[in-house]
Amino acid sequence: MAIRRLSLTRGDDISYTLTFKKLDGTPYNIKNWVVFFTLKTNYDLPDTQASLQKIVTSFADSTSGTSGVAVVSLAAADTCNLEPMEYYYDFAVRTSANKSLTIVKGKFDLLYDVTITAGTAGTAT
Repeated sequence: MAIRRLSLTRGDDISYTLTFKKLDGTPYNIKNWVVFFTLKTNYDLPDTQASLQKIVTSFADSTSGTSGVAVVSLAAADTCNLEPMEYYYDFAVRTSANKSLTIVKGKFDLLYDVTITAGTAGTAT
């Protein structure tokens, strides 16, 4: 498990790509895994009180998880109403063998945004 600090400007889109590999470098088959991203103001809060939680159960590769790659996407709407501040986060998985593992965790800085309503590219608002 790794500890990393992440940051994002409130209302921005971002995707986090997680790749799960065995020690020999071959990818895990994550077809029946569940990947969680959880964001909280206090790490002791129950998940039901998380500021944001994303749960990924399907994977984009054409072979349904055999590449070992999971993408967790945050849309602008996921953070636009959250208070800019320091949060706690983690990425965790529940494997097909029903084992729960925290992959990475740390502090997440949700930064203030200046432009609240962006216009269409090439046009003035």
